[in-house]
Amino acid sequence: MKTHPAISDLTRQQAIDWLLKLRSEQCSLADREAFNAWLAGDPSHQLAYDTVTSHWDRLAVLKASDFPARSAALSYRKNKARPYWAYAAAAVLLLAFGICALHQRGWLGVPITYIAEKGDKQSVTLADGSVVELNTETELSVRYSFWQRRISLVKGEAFFTVKHDAGRPFEVKAGNSTIRDIGTAFDVYLKPERVEVAVQEGLVEVESKDKRQLRAGQNLVVASNGRFENAPNLEIGSLTAWRTGRLVFRNRRLEDVLAELNRYHDVRIRVAGPALAEMRVSGTFQINQLEQTLTAITALLPVSLKPVGPHELVLQ
Repeated sequence: MKTHPAISDLTRQQAIDWLLKLRSEQCSLADREAFNAWLAGDPSHQLAYDTVTSHWDRLAVLKASDFPARSAALSYRKNKARPYWAYAAAAVLLLAFGICALHQRGWLGVPITYIAEKGDKQSVTLADGSVVELNTETELSVRYSFWQRRISLVKGEAFFTVKHDAGRPFEVKAGNSTIRDIGTAFDVYLKPERVEVAVQEGLVEVESKDKRQLRAGQNLVVASNGRFENAPNLEIGSLTAWRTGRLVFRNRRLEDVLAELNRYHDVRIRVAGPALAEMRVSGTFQINQLEQTLTAITALLPVSLKPVGPHELVLQ
């Protein structure tokens, strides 16, 4: 696995200084030779400079094509009769528009919250091009800055397709666990008693009390005490079938199957006792076809369905 050197605050500041110097009209041949020597001095210098350059280029969004207010502000320069307060007002207006645009693109570290209600799903393209798919009853907060990308999964489940950026780590915080992208697509499911992580592509690092890397096709359970537990050997496609409107169960406890169904529908379905809860279910079901799913379960198992209220059903 290819690793990247850490970038210190001092190195980052030096990279910024070099960027400004190299792009100034006063940059000399001696300056460029000194810059090349600085680059060769440490592996982190090249990474820091590339990262700073990338962020600098992103600021092109603040040009007149994106912000008509900027053109209006600059037009004051052409009219010398404008009073000083007009320049100040234009500058304030330009600053406000610039800050707004940076916030919308996720570069100010201000959290943005996304929510998928019960029975709904939501797909969000983030400022860096990464895509997050929120499953039903999911809430997460996105906090981007120039140097970090942090997601807090408050509840529910989300699938992340990450645009890798070595200078801007992508982290997902879920319960007692932190999942770090190393260029990948992965699913995180936050449950009351555990966190489940499944990797579809690439590689992630999961950190809690321990630390472990997961490759494509692997999944992991982090218990409430922060310890890793061996996850069932399931196909990742089964774990993420919700993205295509399906639920796939392989020898799952009936009680667990009903808990999954309850996530998507405004009805509570439960079993009548512990013996029924341990019955096993296998099959593929459409999320939006609850009646057909329950009919199939009652055909597969020696159980019957009984309504006990306007929004409650019991399998007995």
